[in-house]
Amino acid sequence: MERANMKCALGVYMQRSTVLLTLSGLVLMFIYIFCKPILLGLHESPSIASAAAIFVYGLIPQIFAYACNFPIQKFLQAQSVIFPSACISAGTLVLHLLLTWVVLFKLGGGLLGAALVTSLSWWIIVVAQFVYVLASKKFNSSTPGGVSVSRPSLGCGVASAVMLHVP
Repeated sequence: MERANMKCALGVYMQRSTVLLTLSGLVLMFIYIFCKPILLGLHESPSIASAAAIFVYGLIPQIFAYACNFPIQKFLQAQSVIFPSACISAGTLVLHLLLTWVVLFKLGGGLLGAALVTSLSWWIIVVAQFVYVLASKKFNSSTPGGVSVSRPSLGCGVASAVMLHVP
């Protein structure tokens, strides 16, 4: 396969994986939504189940950030583009620390605030990497328009979803 076709395939796989991981994130979202009754059913104390539920509700947006970040990250790694992701992550870390301090210590955000800041930080990484991919001229041949789901990519996407969401 010639180099241009391989780059185009990387873009298509990135798009398909994002769609499939987002769909698998919907399943995980319902587990997060019902975590309190699940934890109570597992005989966890009500106070722990309540606190966990509050924190997990704030992490729901992070599920979808992971679903978007993972394919973009693999897309960049497959083309040996690591430095921009490292810079984006380092910048986001600094912003995350500042936002966490403000939300927790100045605004009293508690568990929900901590979780929401974490989700926001992941979305900042996703948006920054996506903008980098779209703005960089080196990826013009690898980001075709349109999204399609075929059987081979479905298998790869499901496998990625399982690896991403299983500890």
